[in-house]
Amino acid sequence: MKILRKLLVVFVIMLSTFLVGCDQFFSFETTTVQELNITTLPATVDGTLTFEDEDYNSFSIYTSATYAIDSVTEYNAVLASTRDYIRHANISIHSVLYEMRYPFPFSKEEQEYIVGNSSGSGFVFLEEDGYFYSITNFHVVDPQDYNARYSILAYSDEEPVEATLVAYNEDYDLAVLKFAVGDRNDVTIIDIYERLYSKFNSNELVLAVGNPQGVTNNVTFGEFNSMQSIDNTDFQVIYHNATIDEGSSGGALVDVDGNLLGVNAWGLESPDEFSFAIPNYIVYIFLINNGVLD
Repeated sequence: MKILRKLLVVFVIMLSTFLVGCDQFFSFETTTVQELNITTLPATVDGTLTFEDEDYNSFSIYTSATYAIDSVTEYNAVLASTRDYIRHANISIHSVLYEMRYPFPFSKEEQEYIVGNSSGSGFVFLEEDGYFYSITNFHVVDPQDYNARYSILAYSDEEPVEATLVAYNEDYDLAVLKFAVGDRNDVTIIDIYERLYSKFNSNELVLAVGNPQGVTNNVTFGEFNSMQSIDNTDFQVIYHNATIDEGSSGGALVDVDGNLLGVNAWGLESPDEFSFAIPNYIVYIFLINNGVLD
């Protein structure tokens, strides 16, 4: 029995040696497991970007060099710069709704009859092929089954110019208008990518720009409060306390550096003056799915 065990040990050693040396005679195909690409981008279903509210929890924490500034003077200079920058991106939008009618029986020519109008805000996010593209709320440009005509005032414009409705989505309450660049040289473009798919930091400073009550290029300051579910939408919205009012709809909500956080859409009538904005990732999904961005 002892001899048998010894012979078995010798056999195992010889077999191991043989297998180790076989690599010069035999080719073995090895299989490696590729590293998965982990992303927080929303899923694509049938060519359309989709998003679930719980996906927000997978976003990364955002940091900025501005957060580390400990000089009041330097920090105030950043705020002033951001305020002026987003003012130059802000636009005022006027929508006129009309229908064509015969002014009296047996008339041969129809005439235009204005049935309504609305005003709101928007901001430039893209310049392409001689046009500025701006984002606003759908309820600012909603034609309501009528014909619609849109005009805008960009920064330092003295007269309104015609704008064209490019895309809209009533469920997202978002729309895109475009207008000719012309000879403007002082319009700025708000960055919609820098804060995309990153969390909004608790109590971080936010700035809202718009045209409330006819006051053009008005900027208010506040804080991000939380993400909230409301009756108006099927997605969570940004809950903040930068004051917005009638006419602010469609205006940009940005961080301390001027990067887009969301699109202001609704105000809450309460002593706390809380407001709601459509998050930047919803805006991005809307732009992609409607072919405005590649």
